Amino acid sequence: MVDLEISLHDVAEALHVHYMTAYRYVREGILPGRKVGRSWCVRKSDLDKFQLGEGLGATVETGKRTQAPWAERLEARLIEGDERGALEVFEAVLRAGNDLKFLYLKVLSPALVAIGYRWEQGELGIFVEHRASNIAMRLMSQVGSRFARRGVSKGTIIMGAPAGEEHALAIAMLADLVRSEGWDVHDLGANMPAESFAHAVQQSNDVVAVCVGVTVEASIPAARDTIAAVKSSCPDIPVYVGGAAIRSDEHVQVLGADHWAGNIDSLIESLNQHARRK
Repeated sequence: MVDLEISLHDVAEALHVHYMTAYRYVREGILPGRKVGRSWCVRKSDLDKFQLGEGLGATVETGKRTQAPWAERLEARLIEGDERGALEVFEAVLRAGNDLKFLYLKVLSPALVAIGYRWEQGELGIFVEHRASNIAMRLMSQVGSRFARRGVSKGTIIMGAPAGEEHALAIAMLADLVRSEGWDVHDLGANMPAESFAHAVQQSNDVVAVCVGVTVEASIPAARDTIAAVKSSCPDIPVYVGGAAIRSDEHVQVLGADHWAGNIDSLIESLNQHARRK
């Protein structure tokens, strides 16, 4: 059977709502849609699911709260290259009473992981994955300032990825989350040469720790060089290493680092312990 596509005017008529309400449903990811020329279209099957309370318009129980499938909604907007719609999903998540940590860890990260997986399976073109990542980075720049906390800083954290490592998005997300806990964070981004990384640590004030992100196996030798350079110039500053390519404390020790940043909560707790000792 052919899955027909219908206009937003037809969607509004079927739902007995104003056209702009149907438009909002699409732009907030509640109802899947795609842009054809200057108009938006919705598959009839998606409209049927929406009317039944299924699909992206559904809500699920998560503990004591009812949550919408935010990650799936954002994923759909990112795949379509709909930056404005993706921003609408961001804002809808926050309007629903969720905090910035929830937005990053429960919405943005799962959406990007799902897109990456679909690319690996051959379902999406590489341009779609790259476009989605770039949109995500721009969205983060629009909400990043909200992570800063007032008051006295706990100290400075230097973050970055070693030479050859091109994944800056995960570092940027981590930087915002650590910043929300009261730290000053210097995000050096991706592909940072070892000596330049070490020089940045030397030139920064009140550095409490250094975090090195490694997402692919091929970047491990460069990560080892970066950690060695930092340790050579600033031996008393603890170095954390984390990312998809790091799997255990033993792996961290082989690289010459001090701690494994296995997840954001354990990293924050460990950083806070360093701050208290300092």
